[in-house]
Amino acid sequence: MKKESIRFLLLISILGTPTLIRAQSFTIDSSKKSMDITADFNGASVHLPAVNKLPEFPGGKNAWQDFLRSNINIKIPIANKATPGTYKVMIRFIVRQDGKLQEIGADSNCGYGMESEVIRCIKKSIDWIPAETSSGKKVAFTLRTIVIFTVKQNEVIINFS
Repeated sequence: MKKESIRFLLLISILGTPTLIRAQSFTIDSSKKSMDITADFNGASVHLPAVNKLPEFPGGKNAWQDFLRSNINIKIPIANKATPGTYKVMIRFIVRQDGKLQEIGADSNCGYGMESEVIRCIKKSIDWIPAETSSGKKVAFTLRTIVIFTVKQNEVIINFS
């Protein structure tokens, strides 16, 4: 009896447990520019309320770009011998309910230290204004920022997408 139980547990641990993902239902309210999501994930019913207000860097998009522009060391690609060209660096992060950033990571792999430099810069950011649902509840939200490095012979220019 013990051997059969151990074999069964070993078989389950090797094969893993099946992942059940069921269909999602979406409710889109175009007048509010929001979307409610209801879904079953592994048997648990999940409801994600509509986000009415996206997270925002204090001062808005221009202030965020100014922060990045003034904090990114644009000499990094040249110091790491990047070949001339255009590099699109994509960094994702979560703005928590309290406005703090977490799980900052690269979605691109341009190399030459560019992703690391943008991540270093984003980690220095002040707290953001968090996302809010239509009921005013603050919620965590994942964002992506894109920094475009244009590397020339002895010059680097950064832009944003």
